[in-house]
Amino acid sequence: MIEPTGLRWILTAVFAAAGAFCLYRCVRQGPLMSRIADVLHAAMCAAMIAMAWPATMSVARVPQLVLFACAAMWFAVVTVRGAAVHCSRWQSGYHAVMMAAMAWMVFAMPSAMASGSGTMDMSGHHGGSTAMTSTAGSTPADVLIVALVLAAVFGLAGIAFLARAIDGVRVARPSVRTAGWGADGLMGLGTTLMLLAML
Repeated sequence: MIEPTGLRWILTAVFAAAGAFCLYRCVRQGPLMSRIADVLHAAMCAAMIAMAWPATMSVARVPQLVLFACAAMWFAVVTVRGAAVHCSRWQSGYHAVMMAAMAWMVFAMPSAMASGSGTMDMSGHHGGSTAMTSTAGSTPADVLIVALVLAAVFGLAGIAFLARAIDGVRVARPSVRTAGWGADGLMGLGTTLMLLAML
């Protein structure tokens, strides 16, 4: 899915940091609903790391699809009912969309990969010279449209969350709340990169 090894490691670090924070917050504080939300986000981060690496990107596709579809419905119910979690109702709605996007990515991955999109062939040709041929543009139209829309949504949301975290640190001491905004920002921007890599 992602050819440059450096980008794989960057995304791995981003999602590992966000996932570790979610587990830390889960252990440290919050009611049961908040802890469930953190566990689901940690699972999402682990799945994103797996997607970044060819050897693990297709591991347990059906269980992942079921898990994230159920997670999306869970966050949707939380949003409608206004249940007690560590974020506002609109943020719960955003997390429902993110989990639904995860389920869609797991489902759409075979189509995107079968088209050969988002990959670059750097094998040697003609006496050892390196040829670079991109097959971008062969992505199925439905995958392309959904991926672009979701990438725009998560990109803008990621920037907004990071800006909120930075503003929070400026006016007060760093807290779990501001760190949570930062984690949401990292997950949003990381998801954007993963979606763009499907194209």
